[in-house]
Amino acid sequence: MSTSQSWGLIVGGALFPLAPSVAVMVGWRPSFLRDSRAPAPLLGAVGLCVYAAVLLNEIPRLAAAAPGTRGTCSYVGLGLMGTAVGLFILYETLAGSDRRGRKRRWGGK
Repeated sequence: MSTSQSWGLIVGGALFPLAPSVAVMVGWRPSFLRDSRAPAPLLGAVGLCVYAAVLLNEIPRLAAAAPGTRGTCSYVGLGLMGTAVGLFILYETLAGSDRRGRKRRWGGK
């Protein structure tokens, strides 16, 4: 992967998962989550885990770190991705009991 692609991943990661994740962690709830009783900060934690995994994968490559360091950071990033999946499953489990009681169409009607 080239240097410009790595920087693109870092900047794109800061724009897409990081900003909304931090907003959700501090209390903002998007319109599609307002009716849910499930804890929305779990989704913020998912986004932060994904962003941290991207950083752990790309920064050692940009710094031209030793192969052992890059491998270790990749394994830690993989663990963070697993944590993100686990948090998302937990959110869906908690939200599932809330969704069973209401029938909702895609248009919000």
